[in-house]
Amino acid sequence: MTTEKAAMFVDNSNIFKGMHNFSKSLVEMGKLETGQYLRIRWEQLIQHLESKNSGLDIFARHFFASLPPAADVSKLHRRPTEEEWEQMVRKSAQSGFYKVIQNPPFNFTLHAVPLRFAEVGCRSRMRQAYFKCLEASRGTLQCTLSLDPNECLSCGKKFLWKYEKGVDVALAAQLVIFGSSRSSSLDRIILVAGDGDYQEATRFCRQELGKDIQIVSWRGALSRELERLANKPTVFLDDIWESICEIRAKPPLEEIPAFDEEEEREGE
Repeated sequence: MTTEKAAMFVDNSNIFKGMHNFSKSLVEMGKLETGQYLRIRWEQLIQHLESKNSGLDIFARHFFASLPPAADVSKLHRRPTEEEWEQMVRKSAQSGFYKVIQNPPFNFTLHAVPLRFAEVGCRSRMRQAYFKCLEASRGTLQCTLSLDPNECLSCGKKFLWKYEKGVDVALAAQLVIFGSSRSSSLDRIILVAGDGDYQEATRFCRQELGKDIQIVSWRGALSRELERLANKPTVFLDDIWESICEIRAKPPLEEIPAFDEEEEREGE
């Protein structure tokens, strides 16, 4: 039997956000209780992919994540120095969840992309939040918040805004670099993500390098343009969640990504 060599590339943020939205739909359908959360068992997903493709060997596994985790960063009350920040990133990569996935049976290569900071004026954010709440509640706020949005304009307070930037660029670059350097020993690229930003790198690997492309994603997080570039059947996590996920009573805080800068701008 001929062994097909494959490399897996995981966008943690994209997959986590898709899982979060899917979990909410399961609660609405009564398949999950309020307060229950899903967590992907990555070894089960790898086994599923290899078992469904006879002879497939996912010999290279790359995991892209923003570090430190947002749960740790939320504890900060001031902007850390560069040295403190580098130490936090290194510590996160060598402990907890991220340490585990780099060891057997996972054997992922972790690509840590540091979170970024920005000092944001409170006035603009609070004013936007007020009017978004007002619009969502159809003109009548359901809470007891006594906020005057006009007063926000004169507020000079600032806070640290943590956001993701660069994960998609790092993953796309690694797709091209790894695909090119392993041209003779790599047959398939498995992209565990659904972001349309990966179109060009995926197209290059498919058309220029001649690699088979398979997408693994949640339905609600998948770009149709990206899916059309694949020549192997798309694996929808929605269909196999019961076999590759565990149900937890607490959210997996170490995996929760920070806000994405582009998504935040689009929502403003």
